[in-house]
Amino acid sequence: MVDMSCEGRKPQCFFIHGVVTKRVLIQTDSDHVGVSEALQLVKEILTAVDSKVNEQEKKRKLKEVYSRTDSKSIMRMKSGQMFAKEDLVRGRRLLHDGVLQLKNSAGRLKDVHSLLLSDVLVFLQEKDQKYVFAALVRPTFNSHLPSESHRPRSGLFLITAGIEKPEMVEVLASSKEERNTWRAIIQDAMQCMEKDEDEGIPSETEEDRRQQESRVKEFRGIQH
Repeated sequence: MVDMSCEGRKPQCFFIHGVVTKRVLIQTDSDHVGVSEALQLVKEILTAVDSKVNEQEKKRKLKEVYSRTDSKSIMRMKSGQMFAKEDLVRGRRLLHDGVLQLKNSAGRLKDVHSLLLSDVLVFLQEKDQKYVFAALVRPTFNSHLPSESHRPRSGLFLITAGIEKPEMVEVLASSKEERNTWRAIIQDAMQCMEKDEDEGIPSETEEDRRQQESRVKEFRGIQH
């Protein structure tokens, strides 16, 4: 029988009932299979709710960043692919985001809002209360990198994938723990990308490429 007191309530209600159910299980005989099943179901519900809330929060964040991104900001990736504002949400999901420091070719650091999407790492810089693209990386890791003893404790080295002459990008997190979090999530994303490629799932269609090139030409025509 459903507890009517839980109808219309927030997920905390399920959490409380999960704790109570667990206490009941501890205090009852081990042959109470029904209680064990109820506890497992409550755990599954809580996991599903947390996952859905997290998914919706990431959608909200990506939509917020999209709204703040300058529509005139267009950048060419190392692979030659053009990337514009619309590409932030074109079939992509936000996996992780946060503020990192990006090191440029002169060795200077600049704060960037970093977005790890399903197939690309986007670095955005704030300019006139708008976001513009600072760098785009489709990352991979490489064993031929500076040894741990020569790396900053919070530094993360990435190799751009999918180009003939890979380049290294260095970013710094606020702590070693945050660096490790980024590393783990990026590695998971890379594995998903490799799996999609093995299964023949394209990340970009020829039509997408044509539309991107057309947008760039139109934008350049407006500038002139």
